Amino acid sequence: MSKKNNTLMSTHTRAYRKAPLAAALSLVAFGVSAPATAELSFESDNGWKAGFNGHIPIFAVFGNYDQPTDEDSFTITTGFNPATLQTNIYAPMQNGLQVSGHFQMNADIAPGDAEANFRSRVSEIAVAGDFGTVNIGKGFGIFGVPAIGDNGSGLGVGLIGGPDQVAATAGRIGNGYFYANFTPRVMYTSNNLSGLQFKVGLFSPSKVSETDFALAADAEYTMPRIEANVVYSTDLFSLWSSGFTQDVDSKSGAFSDYTMSGIDFGGSVSLGDLTVRGNYAMTKGTGNGVFAARLDPNEEDASQWYVESTYKINRTTLGVSYGEGEDDFNGSGADTDLTMLFARYAATDNLTLMAEYTTLGTRSGAGEYDAIIFGSQLTF
Repeated sequence: MSKKNNTLMSTHTRAYRKAPLAAALSLVAFGVSAPATAELSFESDNGWKAGFNGHIPIFAVFGNYDQPTDEDSFTITTGFNPATLQTNIYAPMQNGLQVSGHFQMNADIAPGDAEANFRSRVSEIAVAGDFGTVNIGKGFGIFGVPAIGDNGSGLGVGLIGGPDQVAATAGRIGNGYFYANFTPRVMYTSNNLSGLQFKVGLFSPSKVSETDFALAADAEYTMPRIEANVVYSTDLFSLWSSGFTQDVDSKSGAFSDYTMSGIDFGGSVSLGDLTVRGNYAMTKGTGNGVFAARLDPNEEDASQWYVESTYKINRTTLGVSYGEGEDDFNGSGADTDLTMLFARYAATDNLTLMAEYTTLGTRSGAGEYDAIIFGSQLTF
């Protein structure tokens, strides 16, 4: 490779790091410390460029689970983020447009056959120019995105599905924020307007989950889901709000047509090495976890909130995080709270060592657990 191409490669390595990856899972975007990314990048003589980056998180989980499982368990698994390989391909800039393609492959760690958990969560085209950026294809959502930048689950484990957990864990889903998920969409992101930036998108609607398959089959989705958010950031703090709406209709009138909706508010502030962040979300008709979690024509209310504080001491970050989830659909007995104590140590710029203590409480007592977790993550 020529000296000229080496210089260009170095320049575009910085550009790749600004690529629209899984935005909510990019902790740097909201002021949360993360290991440095050393992207491998290439450039051809005709101006095409490609870059690769990702991370491999591995955790050992010692769990003590209450009813109905009532057992102790040890497992090795990924955390909230599965192992990820991100590929970014840039076409030569033409007519003031930077066109790029983004692909993300993800793998969980399971005892046994893990091939079923090897999948693509991002496959999209991005078109950027003076007008902002348009993303077309499958990628991360908008509602709840800033809230998911918490350090506790972003570089950790958080909510565990149980002693037989084999896939990625749930972080603070349902116990602090609503999960944006990866969905086909057309999304517009504005340029940074003196610290203010907004997103709006049309999404392929999520289909309700229902044990009564006849009712689920009777549902139809004639309009896209609409999501949007706005974020204002300075060197010291960030403020955000987001919302969504999606209609669920009945073909035959077997249930009443209804609308899933949600709104959240949050912010973070940094004072030297101390960072505090929090978020509060309210949803109707979909529960407190993910879109279309159930058939809910009564549009039951749910809410999620959390507050987190981290303190950095040289290469070590200490943190504490607490959050709750409530859902009127299931009654107060299903309300939960999740507490996380965690420590991160940057052994190198790319290797992070982690320790975590997580405990889940429930109003009814069913499903409670506590876990001690040790892990490491390579970021490249």
